[in-house]
Amino acid sequence: MTENVKANPIKIAIIALSVCLALFHLYTASFGVIQGIGQKSVHLGFVMAIFFLQAILSSKTTAEKMLMWLMLGLSMAGIVYVTAIDSGLQHRIGLVYTSDKVFGAMLVVAIIAATWRKMGSALVIVTSAFIIYGFFGQYFPGFLNHPGITFRKFISLLYLTTDGIFGTPLYACTTYVYLFVLLGAILEVTGVGDYFTEIATSIFGKMRGGPAKVAVVASGLFGSISGSPTANVIGTGTFTIPMMKKTGYEPEFAAAVEASASTGGALMPPIMGSTAFIIAEFLGVPYFQIAKAALIPAVLYYMSLMFAVDIYARKYDLKGADISHLPSFKSLLKQIYFMAPIVFLVIALGVLKLTISRAGLYSCLLSLAISMVNKRTRINLDRLVKIPVSAARSMSSVTIACAIAGIISGVIMGTGLGYRLSSLLIEVSNGHTIILLVLTMIVSLIMGMGVPTTAAYLVLAVLVAPALIKMGIDRTAAHLFIFYFGCISSITPPVALASYAAAGLAGCNATKTGYVACRIAFSAFLLPYMFAYNQVLLFRGPWYAILGSVFTALLGVYMLASGWEGYFVRWRVSALERILLFAGAIGCIIPEIYSDIAGIVIMVSIFAYRSYKSGPALQQHKVAAKPNIE
Repeated sequence: MTENVKANPIKIAIIALSVCLALFHLYTASFGVIQGIGQKSVHLGFVMAIFFLQAILSSKTTAEKMLMWLMLGLSMAGIVYVTAIDSGLQHRIGLVYTSDKVFGAMLVVAIIAATWRKMGSALVIVTSAFIIYGFFGQYFPGFLNHPGITFRKFISLLYLTTDGIFGTPLYACTTYVYLFVLLGAILEVTGVGDYFTEIATSIFGKMRGGPAKVAVVASGLFGSISGSPTANVIGTGTFTIPMMKKTGYEPEFAAAVEASASTGGALMPPIMGSTAFIIAEFLGVPYFQIAKAALIPAVLYYMSLMFAVDIYARKYDLKGADISHLPSFKSLLKQIYFMAPIVFLVIALGVLKLTISRAGLYSCLLSLAISMVNKRTRINLDRLVKIPVSAARSMSSVTIACAIAGIISGVIMGTGLGYRLSSLLIEVSNGHTIILLVLTMIVSLIMGMGVPTTAAYLVLAVLVAPALIKMGIDRTAAHLFIFYFGCISSITPPVALASYAAAGLAGCNATKTGYVACRIAFSAFLLPYMFAYNQVLLFRGPWYAILGSVFTALLGVYMLASGWEGYFVRWRVSALERILLFAGAIGCIIPEIYSDIAGIVIMVSIFAYRSYKSGPALQQHKVAAKPNIE
């Protein structure tokens, strides 16, 4: 890499700025963050500069390059100005000068341009709609009507206070998130992250349907760090999808498994793709409390995927991978120290009670130290340069999402839309919690389509979470509810980015892959309802209640997977039995003792009936044709 940048000043600038960004965060993690807007504006300045320089390099036309240079200039002017006046803002609350309006408008335009360049038009259209609504609210009907906000108030909210661009999302981004993105970059660039895939391959590869199980485990481990379903699909799918196809999985099914597993990575503690830090900041609770609450639902989600691929493998008699091609578990066990940074992170946050920034800092340093132990992962100059560049590239998505979400939340706050929308949702649901949850699910899925998970969550947290909380839903459950549906929109057609990426790798129909992914991951559509009604699944309550709820939930997701596939334990089941399995699954999922008993009775009855009848087991009726997944 170092040889490739010698003749290109823009690449040199990107590297220099990326290194400075890393040093800035390592310094503030060690000695404390800059108060006021300073920490956020400096971080945003570095990220915007790096992003627009990278955009200039990738631009194909002169006009496009000139536009990116202009946006770079606007963003730097707006950020330098607000950083310079930061110390005096507290002494002139309510005062907005002409220069504030000019430089504030520059930054808003640059952020919208960066969003368009990085994330496409969907979020830009949403943001533009909110801005138009903010200025011209007096022309909107019904509950949307408001007096309209002035340009002065618009700039004051978005640019000069911590209620807009420099609000809670960007604070969490600049204080906590970067360090964990840096940790992910260290693991990726040094190759330490490959250990996750290798250990999963060694353990699960030889099992029945092993390659799909490898995809589930490896994508879950890798996805928790990366936080991007699409990036996760590209990172692990290039290895797992061909391996699944080779052992007999249909291309659509293989792609759907990878997409579903990669999407769930953001739901898996301890890192949860960094969004957990933003949730914790929103709720004003310790990060570890969010990670702890998210653990059981995440485990249930991945167990449901494991059930789905195992049942599919049983049904179609799919074997494991050739054991001679698998990495040796004994040799991998000797390298178990590669897991130390993740283990340390959990201990640091859960036992030692270190601050998030210190835990992230020490995990990064530990990762660098451990990488030096093995020759394959050892740091050299090239890797040392790649790490901050990779971190900056990954950070651009999160930072821009937080900045654009700050614009939207500022407009919502300035117009009072959040309060009025919450009241409307409660009114439409007529006081019925289940109706409100369904409405929230629909809004979350729509808002999440084609939009990064972090951005979708940030908008939904301001718009719809308050309605759930007003209706009595636990605050943590409410925010995890919208976060879940914001995540799984990545596999939900018509705009299923993770499914489309996986379909591209598998060479199959993208839309069909999306529908198969929804079928495989159907439990993800039910889990949020489970913990919304039953906070025991968020690690609330006595241990025996937690174990009981987990047990019945596992039975429920197993019956759900069996019902979808039409295959239970070792038998093909009839249409009536599939309906009964769905009913039993719902019974076990509903947090009531009588429904749990009914669900278990259904499951035991079908098992007893099939055992007695000795129905068509797979061993007696081999499948000759390829499975039809439609």
